[in-house]
Amino acid sequence: MNVRKPLPENKLIVRVRKIKPLARGFAKLGDHVVITDENACILYANKAMERTTGFSVDEVMGKNPGDLWGGKMPNEFYTRMWNTIKVEKKPFVGEVRNVRKNGEEYWQELHISPILDARGEVKFLIGIEPNITDRKEKERFKDEFISIVGHQLKSPLAAIRWILDLLQKDRGLTVRQRQSLEDIYASNLNLLDLVNDLLLVSRTGNVGTNRKTIDLAQVIRKIIAQIERQHPTISFSFSNEGTNPLYANEVLVLQIFTNIIANAAEYSDENSGKVEVKLLKEKEHGFYIFTCKDNGIGIPPQDQEKIFSKAFRASNTHQAKKSGTGLGLFIVKTIADSLGWTVSFESTIGNGTTFFLKIPTDG
Repeated sequence: MNVRKPLPENKLIVRVRKIKPLARGFAKLGDHVVITDENACILYANKAMERTTGFSVDEVMGKNPGDLWGGKMPNEFYTRMWNTIKVEKKPFVGEVRNVRKNGEEYWQELHISPILDARGEVKFLIGIEPNITDRKEKERFKDEFISIVGHQLKSPLAAIRWILDLLQKDRGLTVRQRQSLEDIYASNLNLLDLVNDLLLVSRTGNVGTNRKTIDLAQVIRKIIAQIERQHPTISFSFSNEGTNPLYANEVLVLQIFTNIIANAAEYSDENSGKVEVKLLKEKEHGFYIFTCKDNGIGIPPQDQEKIFSKAFRASNTHQAKKSGTGLGLFIVKTIADSLGWTVSFESTIGNGTTFFLKIPTDG
């Protein structure tokens, strides 16, 4: 690596004195902050920088961030950054991948503001750099999911739809058989719509695509009725308060609730299965609270932190369901994160599981 020459100590001391009034306000800020000269030699760094990068303040003084934790992005990124702050003399915002002193990679949102002197020339640069590693992990999580549905589900779903079309033309079907085929056909169409919508979301980055006002309680009742036909031995109950309008993408909403309620039915007690669904409204805070409780086998404590992971199945699932993809709750978590909903659960071995959704009433 071509390491730039640090500022000589005498120049560093002079410039550090000049920025003392500027730096006072950043000492207690929770986000990583550095102040540099016009060439990005560090004149000030707060304690949050130490936590983020692993370098001490003394280690970084007079040096360039690109020689310490940065310099890992494509050249085009840095060309655009320097053109913005040095030529256009405007603030720059971007996402940057950096490396801690111990070699661990992390992501920051870079906010650089140039400070100009009386002649309008760049004198100092202030960089405020919140850590966004968790957010980037969630984005990667979503991208992996979209890749799965785009490449592995779309073609089989289309083939299933074609087969179902043929089966429904059979005039010898009983009423129950026809109803079952119609349920399967509706589910297949919902999945195809979900795939198409998620692929659209991945291209546009906009989860607001195809939003409309829906009655959340009506959607849930429709899902329960369909799952009840598939699990006639399970007892279902649903309670809600008043009307429950929601402005959202109906296909995504259907997928979340279908996966949670179907999951509860599949893992309820095999002899006296029971699924209790509730939808309440927190008027004060503007949220719907959805709960879905089963009376089944529960999730082992050692498996609970992985329950939303891709292709993961709890170690005791074979007791209730011999096969499965392990994608159901992964899909729930991915869509919930994209919509800004919060999903959580409580579970006790032998005493069932309750899933919770916290849903902003404005969608």
